[in-house]
Amino acid sequence: MSDAWIDIDLDAIIHNYEEITAHLQSGSKVMAVVKADAYGLGAVEVARTLSQRGCEAFAVTTVEEGLILRHHGIKEMILVMGPVSLGNMEEAILEDLHLSISDFSMLKNCETVASRLGKKALIHLKLETGMGRTGFLEKEWEELATTLARGEYLEPVGVFTHLARAAQRDSSYTQKQYEKFQEGIEILREGGIHNLMQHICNSAAFLDYPQWHHDFVRIGTLLIGHFPSPAFKGKLNLKDPWTAKARILHVRQVPKGAYVGYQSIYRTKKDTSLAVIPVGYADGFGVQPHLVPQGLWDFIKIVIKNFLALCGIYLGQESVSIKGHKVKVAGKIGMQITVLDLGDLSVEPGEEVIIPLRRTQANPRILRRYWLNKRLIGNRIIKEGISQPDPEYV
Repeated sequence: MSDAWIDIDLDAIIHNYEEITAHLQSGSKVMAVVKADAYGLGAVEVARTLSQRGCEAFAVTTVEEGLILRHHGIKEMILVMGPVSLGNMEEAILEDLHLSISDFSMLKNCETVASRLGKKALIHLKLETGMGRTGFLEKEWEELATTLARGEYLEPVGVFTHLARAAQRDSSYTQKQYEKFQEGIEILREGGIHNLMQHICNSAAFLDYPQWHHDFVRIGTLLIGHFPSPAFKGKLNLKDPWTAKARILHVRQVPKGAYVGYQSIYRTKKDTSLAVIPVGYADGFGVQPHLVPQGLWDFIKIVIKNFLALCGIYLGQESVSIKGHKVKVAGKIGMQITVLDLGDLSVEPGEEVIIPLRRTQANPRILRRYWLNKRLIGNRIIKEGISQPDPEYV
């Protein structure tokens, strides 16, 4: 029996998917983004669940992620959104993965491999409109159309771009990206490349620009129960499918003034009880992403928070939930052990604690338990890089 685990509610995923599809424009479909192991929820498990509910397309970042889905029985369209290396093209083409092509060298490699296999490569053309990462530049679009017209083993099925500022309230940059995207599509049409599936909307654009839904909307954040930013809250009724938990392993009473943890930065303010849970930095607890300040005031807040920490005052200290009560961490979080200051809360070893773990930073070796219709349908734990066992689905 594991003392730390993550409960994943597949019914919440289904609920979010149905909320999204209810707001789709006529003729548009959801392309479920399940990159990064479905943001830590489990790409195979999430894709299977959505496939059974009629989802016709999935998107990942790498060929490896796409092959995992294929080898686990996902037969629907799988788009690899990231650049594809020459060494990965053969298996990707053989498995009918849709490949994002973003430059001429990739296009040439894809044609060469597909010709050798005698099998057409299914490709989506990525146009660079302002993200600044990958994609054919505006000056290359006419040449792209000409090259594609000569490509015997290239089958262009889609065209897309990536919005850089869709979650921001200033829509001018996003509007310019859309206009440039449409210009690119028109140039391709004039060059003889017709009937491409169009997809431009991410989760934020899906909510703000329903007129841009086109053939597919690429949705990841909303499926896992999050909004792209607080400004979108309330636009959909979402459910959170993720709950990280641990069991209390040890409880003891300590007097006022007791030091706790490394560097003795924490000292109890009164007689209290301390509890130990088997979760720490190695599991992703307390690990925060590096965020760029969004304006001067945001920068000032970061400086103040770090200055106070230097003085021994910790704002935004990590906390957990026990029996519905918020309980703070006592001192520094350890590698695999964390101490909690229970205060007046009475608990016993074995009781459950809810841990605020970020999905993509949670250690994949933590046991995942999958629930459907309020029934436990399978477990998954990573051992030596292998997901074992695969959940049974009903």
